[in-house]
Amino acid sequence: MLSLKHSVNSRIVVFAGLVLAAFLSVAGWVLDQAFRDSASIAVRERLTSNVFLLLGSIEVNAGRDIVVSKDIPKPEWQLPESGHFAQIFSETLDQIWHSRSMLGLDIPPPNSGSPGQFYFTEAQSSTGEALFVLSYAVLWETGSDQKSLKLLIQTAENEAGFRLQLRRFRRSLWGWFFAISFGFLFVQTVILRWGLKPLRDIAQEVAEIESGNKDALSGNYPVELNALGENLNALIRTNTSNIQRYRNALGDLAHSLKTPLAVIKSALDADKQSESFTTTISDQVEQLDKTINYQLQRAAAAGRPGLARPIDVRIIVGKIASSLRKVYAAKELHIEEHCLGRLRISGDEGDMMEMIGNISDNACKWARANVTISASELKIDARRALVIEISDDGPGMPPEKITDALQRGTRLDQAMEGQGIGLAVVRELCEQVYQGKLEIDSSPAGTNVQITLPI
Repeated sequence: MLSLKHSVNSRIVVFAGLVLAAFLSVAGWVLDQAFRDSASIAVRERLTSNVFLLLGSIEVNAGRDIVVSKDIPKPEWQLPESGHFAQIFSETLDQIWHSRSMLGLDIPPPNSGSPGQFYFTEAQSSTGEALFVLSYAVLWETGSDQKSLKLLIQTAENEAGFRLQLRRFRRSLWGWFFAISFGFLFVQTVILRWGLKPLRDIAQEVAEIESGNKDALSGNYPVELNALGENLNALIRTNTSNIQRYRNALGDLAHSLKTPLAVIKSALDADKQSESFTTTISDQVEQLDKTINYQLQRAAAAGRPGLARPIDVRIIVGKIASSLRKVYAAKELHIEEHCLGRLRISGDEGDMMEMIGNISDNACKWARANVTISASELKIDARRALVIEISDDGPGMPPEKITDALQRGTRLDQAMEGQGIGLAVVRELCEQVYQGKLEIDSSPAGTNVQITLPI
């Protein structure tokens, strides 16, 4: 029972064997009945031909006596215990003639039936021998001036031959059925082992990942298992990415705290009685608080769970656009949002807010009058992808500065608030966590940022 519980192969083989056994049992019973009926019909046809053979050997003389030819072409009737018998009765059921094979044996006479009718029955001889018996009543014309004679003709055959034939057929039938069953189950077992091999391969690869010998599944699996392999790899990537992001977050936190702490220390060492002391300490403590809160929020980002429920990107874009209209109400920006299609993706809502919100916030900071946030679903290399574009009509940035903007701690304009790691976080989420692509196109007419995430 343990094997059936834990082995898909055993389950399929056992239950397929049970279904096969039930099917062959029904098929065997049907074939047995069909063969039995066919053999019974063959017996009846033989006995019928014997009746006509006997009729052709009968003659009635002038004294209305029945004479049966001694040259009947049926040698079995001449041999005792041959298993083939024949006899003739008068209308009063007096035996007129019987074959030599009935020596020392009596067969019950037939009931007086209607002329021209055959009656097929089973009976027992005086020695207990089981017989198939066919009776036929006939009116024999003896002349125009004399009354017709009614004769009852009876032919019989031992059931032993029929039973032997039936046993041979059953032995052959069930022998072949058993051979077919074992052959079918063997072939099915081989096919199942071959068909389930990808599952065993996945289990083996997972074990190798657990032991540290591999970093991900190979992905070379049948179509039905592609989704499983991709989700497992997504879980592995998410776990690895989260660990790396936690490390980066801690490193960024330490880096961000280093300068304010140095300033505080310098201020304390320089002159505790200066007028600017309190202001300096307050500013740096506030900066520390902002940095700590930001880095903790970034470190807590969930990443892309491989089996997460799909989230609606249109709702997230709507929330961000609504918030930005309130935050930048003084600039009187015209913030548009365009969402086309179903726009659902498996991921964390906080990560989507971080990516779209961070870039949209930057766009609003630099925009002169217009900001556009659009989202759509496209097919790229036969696979679906979510494309998010955020554009503004700000002054843009030189092409050589775009790479710098994506590095941690780099701020292109020191007058702007922030730690200079916003775009680096977006790039890390997009490319490392969600296996997507971040592209920035900037010119004096404005900046366009495109995020492409595979669905």
